[in-house]
Formats: sequence, structure tokens, C-alpha cells
Amino acid sequence: MSGRKERKLATSGGRFIAIGAPLVVVGIALAIVLDGTARGIGAAIAVLGAIPIVVGVTLLLSAGVEDRSRKEEPFA
Repeated sequence: MSGRKERKLATSGGRFIAIGAPLVVVGIALAIVLDGTARGIGAAIAVLGAIPIVVGVTLLLSAGVEDRSRKEEPFA
């Protein structure tokens, strides 16, 4: 059973990914469909949506490392 800290990190990571994924999808769709300045706006929305996804993946990786270190198994 995972500890409280790992569960909190993993839950927060999942939430950040859930926040960022729709923004990336909408931004990519706008960039594909539109042209000119609107394409740049779509790309900017996709980049802004990618930031929470990176934060979420980092939190999930941190939860995994925390779990491994708690079990005192070599992982490096």
C-alpha cells in the first residue's frame, strides 16, 4: 500500500494532466483548421496546455521515486 505522500502526489499529477489535455487538444485543432494569426493563437494555447501536462508527469514520476525510496529498493 502506498503512503499518503505518494497518493497526494499522484492525485495532483492526474489533475494537472486532466487540466492540460483539453487545452492541448483545442490548441492543436485551432492550429490545424485556421491559418494566419489564428494558427499562432492555436499554437500558443497548445503550449500553455502543455505546461500543466509537464507538471503532472513530473509529479507522477516524483510519486514513483518516493514509493521506491520508501520500500528501500535500489533504483539508481
